[in-house]
Amino acid sequence: ITTQIEHHAVLHACEQLEKDGFEVTYLPVDKNGLISIHDLKNSLREDTILVSVMYANNEVGVIQPIVEIGELLKDHPAYFHTDAVQAYGSLSIDVITSHIDLLSVSSHKINGPKGIGFLYQRKGILLKPIFYGGQQERKKRAGTENVPAIVAFAKAVQLKQTTFTDGNVEYNQLKQVFLSELERLKVPFQVNGSQESVLHHVVNISIPNTDVETFLVQLDLAGIDASSGSACTAGSIDPSHVLVAMYGESTPELRNSVRFSFGLNNTEEQVLEAANKISKIVL
Repeated sequence: ITTQIEHHAVLHACEQLEKDGFEVTYLPVDKNGLISIHDLKNSLREDTILVSVMYANNEVGVIQPIVEIGELLKDHPAYFHTDAVQAYGSLSIDVITSHIDLLSVSSHKINGPKGIGFLYQRKGILLKPIFYGGQQERKKRAGTENVPAIVAFAKAVQLKQTTFTDGNVEYNQLKQVFLSELERLKVPFQVNGSQESVLHHVVNISIPNTDVETFLVQLDLAGIDASSGSACTAGSIDPSHVLVAMYGESTPELRNSVRFSFGLNNTEEQVLEAANKISKIVL
């Protein structure tokens, strides 16, 4: 069991499992981007072996009810995995109280080096290697460890811990300044996803009567880094699977939504400048 809005790292793995003969249930989400605990409960079977629900979504920042999911699964034999790549370093995560069995994290999301991450594995859970070789990682993953990247990742974690609370407050303030300035400038927009259960540093907005690909080019020319869930493949534009799951097919949000995020070294002056440049592009 997984969700329709997972990162492709999980979705493509599930698609491969289906090819191998496993049955996979893809839970829907509501317009706020949240799964239903009721849907999950109804989807659980005696032979369900794994539930993988992302902690927080990378496109809209919505935080899933992980504690409630863990509570539901604590007496079920299925393993509970969560992709915490977007959440780690931004949220307080307690794998014990949340009854999480497996949790995956990537270094680059907390300003560490790319190409390194970790998998939390609850004691007693056995994993089969995906490839074989030496004795590294207790025979779980063959290959010589990238020690410099591991050390740098650990340092990034240490630095993140020292700025955890202040960083979250600062990023949330930058986000609110950004949205308030857009409102003051009378830029029409709506926020995609829950505004209560959401990461501090991510906001995804829909701007009517804009084309996301053209808009992103204009933002780039204006010196503003942003992204969308769409991808160009062989000349065709595929809408964000996350927004499709939230709103359905052929809705305007699929073609006019942009993701902004706030992080290390961003300032209020930059945020105000970005909002002003956006207003000039849109209006």
